[in-house]
Amino acid sequence: MENETLSVSAGRKRGRPVAADSEQTRRTVLAAARDIIAERGYQATTFQQIAQRAGVSRPTLHYYFATREDLYDALLADVCERLGRCAAAAAGQDSLRGQLAAFMAEMNRLAVAEPAMMKLVVTARIDHHGARIGTGEGRGAATDIVSTVHDFYDAVVLAAAARGELPAGHDPHAVADMLAAVFWGLGFHARMLTADIGVDGVPEVARQLLSVLDSGLLDGALRAPADA
Repeated sequence: MENETLSVSAGRKRGRPVAADSEQTRRTVLAAARDIIAERGYQATTFQQIAQRAGVSRPTLHYYFATREDLYDALLADVCERLGRCAAAAAGQDSLRGQLAAFMAEMNRLAVAEPAMMKLVVTARIDHHGARIGTGEGRGAATDIVSTVHDFYDAVVLAAAARGELPAGHDPHAVADMLAAVFWGLGFHARMLTADIGVDGVPEVARQLLSVLDSGLLDGALRAPADA
């Protein structure tokens, strides 16, 4: 009997966890990879570091992800899915201002709960333009994240234009691009540059943006500089 047990164990795929723990182990690995990549960057992160942080063996890590690139793609796919949920929740509001405020609030809740994930959102924007040295790793998944953000702004601004919420003569796509640029700029500043921005920092910037929009920035005529 003992020999039979050893034989069954030897035949099991090396590094494979028992079925009951499989999904939990995968989530643990992804969380560890997300945190290390947020701390050190993708290029500086190794499989060994991820395995140590997750508390698993290298064979177990390879059971779930054959390569570091596979793991990174899975991380970005998870980020994209979370981002899509935030966008869907915000799109349910009945005005452009309400949708913008709701999207910012949803994203801030995600940022407070999982700061490392928000760093991956910003990193995806950089990867979208090929900033990762000489490779296409994660490019498709990064593009999906960028598209999710821009599709949200396009959809809500076009709907607002159809409802008559934008002044006549405004280009909805240009307005959507401006809002997306603000989103990426705010995300880069808050998550990559200013470590001490604090929990209240991003909402305050968002409130200022909404205040500017409320005061009619989009409706004002462009004027030449005073010293022109």
